[in-house]
Amino acid sequence: MARICRLMEKTWERSEVNQRAEVLASFLASRPRYSTDAVARKTLTHKLEIVRESLEDDSLDVARRCLEDLEDEAAEWADHPHYPAAPRAHEADAQVRDYVKDELRSRLSTKQRGDRDVLRGSIEYTRRRLLFNTPNLTMFDRLDVHYISGRALMALDLSHLYMAGRERERLREIAKRYEA
Repeated sequence: MARICRLMEKTWERSEVNQRAEVLASFLASRPRYSTDAVARKTLTHKLEIVRESLEDDSLDVARRCLEDLEDEAAEWADHPHYPAAPRAHEADAQVRDYVKDELRSRLSTKQRGDRDVLRGSIEYTRRRLLFNTPNLTMFDRLDVHYISGRALMALDLSHLYMAGRERERLREIAKRYEA
């Protein structure tokens, strides 16, 4: 479990740096200096490539230094209406989560992707059966079904099959209470 947490933490950190670097590089590429000057554009492209390569090689410090360079360059246009200011915490998490999902998905084997899809179908089926075919479902159990389903699907998004399976079992326990 500790190994999975370390992997998730590293993946999250890499995704944060990657996401911010891509946003800044895109903004800078739209500025006149980079859109008209081939040397400046090549330098910008090179910095983004360094970030990506460093992240692939697990050289987070190198990637962060390049990101700081991009931040410094972009600061020149901080008063521009389209300047990509650093997002608030919840916005950053939402943006980075998409990068994390993509990175983790790419690391799954074909069998794991199949298992994930089967697990997702099972969770959705159990959720729908409880919410739409269980007339005497209490308000508290209905809330639990929504909450547990959300946790399970989030675990799947993050390719955490074990945790998603545990949440599916919690849904099945609720379903068993209502079986005739």
